[in-house]
Amino acid sequence: MAMDEVRETAAAVIEFTLSLHPDEPVGVLLGRVASRVTHLVEGADEVSVTLYDHGVPGTVTCTSESALLLDKAQYSVEDGPCLRAAREQTVIRTRLDAEAGRWPQLAETAVELGIRTALSCPLFLPDDGAAQHRHAEARRLSGALNVWSSQADAFDPVRTALVAVFTSAMSAIILTAAHWSHAHAQARQLVTALETRDIIATAKGIVMARLGFTAPDAFRWMTEVSQRTNHKVRDLAALIVTDPDAILARPGNQVP
Repeated sequence: MAMDEVRETAAAVIEFTLSLHPDEPVGVLLGRVASRVTHLVEGADEVSVTLYDHGVPGTVTCTSESALLLDKAQYSVEDGPCLRAAREQTVIRTRLDAEAGRWPQLAETAVELGIRTALSCPLFLPDDGAAQHRHAEARRLSGALNVWSSQADAFDPVRTALVAVFTSAMSAIILTAAHWSHAHAQARQLVTALETRDIIATAKGIVMARLGFTAPDAFRWMTEVSQRTNHKVRDLAALIVTDPDAILARPGNQVP
């Protein structure tokens, strides 16, 4: 294998890292990865990505209908190189024309499509919703990146290792982006919480001064008015801070 392929793979990892958008959906990211693999690896005719969703495998991106059919031939019998790569967390290279006994449906589909070799590498990615609910690492999606070739001897050990390294790098990059996005969201929530606390504290001080309440009574009053008028406490506090005369001078201390 020419060193050019190694250099191109390293350059692709760097390029992907620089172009990554943390809010980009996982499926879109993987589509870009799949497209890149077909240009990076000699003999890679088609690429697909399988991910498990609540224990059920599905193809989230593929470079052609042929790749999708090859994936479905495995889903229907719940076995095949891509499913084993995901479940066993290992790289699997398979000569499909030699697997008629173990995976007859996959082998038959491969013959019809002119595909002779499969290479599947495990993927571990964050759930798109993880950052909104809990740490992304706690909700990883498992799956595999599948590379299909019409060549019988495609993906020698060195190229297999190259694809595995690239796949592993992509997993790490996407996970890192998810962690960054999660941290950024937490920072925004913290800023909002601090701003809310300051607004409520200011409003409570105004209520205490205008109505002669103690601090606990002022907050209790704000809570009661919030419930009675269907305003959030933060929104009520903002109204009080903005125009205390209009709010506190109304009969019954009602907000608009």
